[in-house]
Amino acid sequence: MLNRNLDKLFAASCRLPEPANLYEGVSLPDDFELPDNLLLFFHDFCAAAPNAHHRYTLVFPFAEMRYYVDQLQYDLKPGQMLLLRPYQLRFLSPESAGYQRFFITFTLRKPQPYLPKTTVCELHEACYALLKQMLDFYAKKSPSDLAILLFHLLRDLSESTTFAASRKMSPEIAEAIRFISENLQNPFNNKDVALHLNMSESNLRRRFRDEIGQTMKNYIAKQRLKLAQHCLRKTQMRIEEVAKFCGYSSLFAFSHCFKHQMGISPIQFRNRESTQT
Repeated sequence: MLNRNLDKLFAASCRLPEPANLYEGVSLPDDFELPDNLLLFFHDFCAAAPNAHHRYTLVFPFAEMRYYVDQLQYDLKPGQMLLLRPYQLRFLSPESAGYQRFFITFTLRKPQPYLPKTTVCELHEACYALLKQMLDFYAKKSPSDLAILLFHLLRDLSESTTFAASRKMSPEIAEAIRFISENLQNPFNNKDVALHLNMSESNLRRRFRDEIGQTMKNYIAKQRLKLAQHCLRKTQMRIEEVAKFCGYSSLFAFSHCFKHQMGISPIQFRNRESTQT
């Protein structure tokens, strides 16, 4: 086997032309750089509000989920990857079938030619092998190996099958979602959102239902409930503190709403979740 490989190497190398200059070779572009400052992590919850930041983000869903990115809607499936560029406003819909997803985030001083040109890409067999290696090297805290592997992953993804956005969200509805998400700690209703947008309440309700697929009142209620579940699961806040933090008018209103939707009380939910972790 060794001799065979040497023979192949010899056959390929002996055909190389003599360099015109033995001191100048093939150079990288001046602004070429590898991904830096890598983070790998897993989330199984829906964030309370849309967010944007300076890092590149790769999202690998383990369930069907809907992301809104700068007013565009993407319906993701397991086996796909979502690329989020710096300062893009992103938001995972609480109506998604599941929230389990794997993240890789990183920084670049300038956009690089190996980055995928589209937002959603299909994973193939080589991608899974690279991701497994990345997880191994992340555990070993080996940044150079991680950066090289991510370079190969991004380059492979840039050549894979791509998918377009499902549809575009209007700026008004995108702003309504932002307002709702950023004000969950305060009591408000449909009229307050309409006033913020300088729209009639009836027009806003109709457009919200048409674009999001549910009433705004129902959407707000579910957002508060998801935030409450996160607080109960991930924090040590008292039940009355959770109620206030999630914008409920009283502890009674929170407990009644939570039990109506979940079938158990907030304290029962917290106790159940703590035994499963």
